[in-house]
Amino acid sequence: MFVKTSELRQLDVINLEDGRILGNVCDVDLDPDTGDVRFLILERPEYGLRRFFKHDDLEIPWEDVVLIGIDVVIVRSKLEATPKYRAWQR
Repeated sequence: MFVKTSELRQLDVINLEDGRILGNVCDVDLDPDTGDVRFLILERPEYGLRRFFKHDDLEIPWEDVVLIGIDVVIVRSKLEATPKYRAWQR
């Protein structure tokens, strides 16, 4: 099954291990030599005033993707939901 990157954007990503919503797909990281997907980059949900001041993204390895559905991506990840990128550090 082929999926366009534009179809992945804004899909909820759910961790199969514990049922948590990890965030929404905001980008994909591609290998420049092969064009293969290396990571899904997720925008974490933020609540309250924190969403205006802090923006953390997560990297989910492509190997952790279990299923891409119509409106959700299921991953098997033991991630503790630690941020990979911080927008204010870029």
